[in-house]
Amino acid sequence: MTRENRLAVCAAEAALGDDALEAAVALLALSLCNDAVSRAYYAAFHYARALLALEGLEPKTHRGVVALLAEHIEKAGRIAPGAVSALARLQTFRGLADYDSSERLDRARAEAEVAAAAQFVETARAILSKP
Repeated sequence: MTRENRLAVCAAEAALGDDALEAAVALLALSLCNDAVSRAYYAAFHYARALLALEGLEPKTHRGVVALLAEHIEKAGRIAPGAVSALARLQTFRGLADYDSSERLDRARAEAEVAAAAQFVETARAILSKP
């Protein structure tokens, strides 16, 4: 992947992440907690993919995103400790929100996960804005 391609993928992933975070906040305001958590995860997920794209890495799975982020970004000290575990936690709650019909996430959990996603996005934006 060329540098130009990396930057294009990074920008596209960041745009998807921005949209997902905006949707998460709107869904939370509507008290649609499961949907808010799902979109919050995707906000962080797309920003994680943006970070990996800058490294020329193209994960094939959601778990691969977490693993590659830990191995190539967190291990190098380029992201705050705990950011990858926050992404993994968001992934777990997204699975519950989307696929477990008996799981209704409460507002406190949804607020916490949307806040965690917003923090992850803010951290990723700061990394991506560095030359």
